[in-house]
Amino acid sequence: MAQKSVSAKDRREDYALRYVPESFRLWHWSSIFSVFIGVSTAMFFLAWGGQLTLEYGTWPTIWGMVFGVVLIGSVGFFFSWVGSRTGLDSDLITRGSGYGFMGSAIASLVYSFNYLMFFAFEGSILVAALQASAPHVPVIIWELLIGVTFLVLAIWGMSFLSWLMWITLPIYIVAVSLVFYHAAHVSHPIAWLSYKPAKAPSTVAGPVFLQLGATVFALISMATQGADLGRFVRKKDQLVGSIFNGYVVMIVTFLGVVLLGSYFGLEFHQTNPGTYFSSVLGIGGMLTVIITQLRINTINVYSGSLAYSNFFSRVFHFTPGRQWWGILTAVLGTLLMMGNIFAHMLQVLTFEGVFIIAWAMSVVSDTLFNKWLLKINTRPYEYKRAFLPHFNPVGVGTLILALVIAAPLAFGVAGPLGENLAPFVSAALGLIFPPVIALALKGRPYRISSTAQVPVTSQPTLECILCHEEFETVDMVICPFHEGALCSVCCGSNAQCHDVCKTEGVMVQTLTVEQPSS
Repeated sequence: MAQKSVSAKDRREDYALRYVPESFRLWHWSSIFSVFIGVSTAMFFLAWGGQLTLEYGTWPTIWGMVFGVVLIGSVGFFFSWVGSRTGLDSDLITRGSGYGFMGSAIASLVYSFNYLMFFAFEGSILVAALQASAPHVPVIIWELLIGVTFLVLAIWGMSFLSWLMWITLPIYIVAVSLVFYHAAHVSHPIAWLSYKPAKAPSTVAGPVFLQLGATVFALISMATQGADLGRFVRKKDQLVGSIFNGYVVMIVTFLGVVLLGSYFGLEFHQTNPGTYFSSVLGIGGMLTVIITQLRINTINVYSGSLAYSNFFSRVFHFTPGRQWWGILTAVLGTLLMMGNIFAHMLQVLTFEGVFIIAWAMSVVSDTLFNKWLLKINTRPYEYKRAFLPHFNPVGVGTLILALVIAAPLAFGVAGPLGENLAPFVSAALGLIFPPVIALALKGRPYRISSTAQVPVTSQPTLECILCHEEFETVDMVICPFHEGALCSVCCGSNAQCHDVCKTEGVMVQTLTVEQPSS
């Protein structure tokens, strides 16, 4: 796969296991932004806005969404900025941010489960809408039809995602505008901005803002997608792209779509958008629900495929291609949908939320404190197996400690208040522990000895001696076991060498070719 042209294989693979070379970072920031907007237009956010308003009132919901913009927007900006600067996705960034080569596989596995959950959730909304319009058709038929549809869509990558988002966005905007017009012309027994629930929300679980903040925290996985998608943006768009993919997309999501759902929920006395879209627009509403689910679940399948690609290549040395992991994501998501996973969704998402918060915050902390302020981790965002420890206690230790302390709170050990404090505790521990552990260990986990070398050459590309394909020089390593240049994927997935390069105490040579900037 030479870097001279962008082939069909490149478009499907989308560099799932390696850094994106300069020759493939050709995307205008607006194309990446359009894919993020596909996430924002999920029916989940309309439903969520209605539920929050009916439970807490309009103004508490608004302030909760402002918190979401600031928190998740900032984390999203960070991941998008690092991803666009380095060409690395969230998993590859994690490897060199305190987790190590195998340590980040833990995050990949749980991260992938996040997309399975949302695939099943969004698919179930669509199934409910289809079943309402055609009750004589068995539910399992709709579930299988949805699964087969995404089996086909799973093989395509960023090019298809961008095309799908752009071509369907006008349909979504027109449909939402028509529903808004209808809502604005129905009777208004209570003004939206002044709405308060008849029964004040209970404060047993803490102040209302704490409860809303805990709910918002559960969506932090939106921020980590900043690197997965932002790594494709062209160099001159890195800053503006990171601002749009971090803050602007969260403004659209939380202060746009969620509050629109808040308004719709109050006006229609219904929080299920599938119901009121179909009621107002008829068959047009049904088509809108279908299109919206195609948009969001295509992204879920794509993101899940990246996580599985990274996990299986390291743990099982198995690399069949990203599109096959997209198919696996679609199959597993469909099975969860058919198995009514929502009966246990609260418990699963509780653990997921605490885990992902600790992981995301620990990666941010490693950069802010260990890389920038304390200069403990002075290396760039290293992602090659030859130059990484299997497990770095800085990140892995942080994750374990955060889960040991925050997970029991999330599952109710300290009552309702503890449940809402859990995500805040997880976030705080994720920020605090990385510099503490790194200082306690005097930075030793970052100083890995290796007899592998980086290529010292002026050639922009080299051929891998195992897969016989050309890649940019910065993605290569000189392997002492195979006695030649290996690409990062062949290095990471090879099961024969048994890390022989890290058995001798020779430090890694200094790079003499340009690395992706950190």
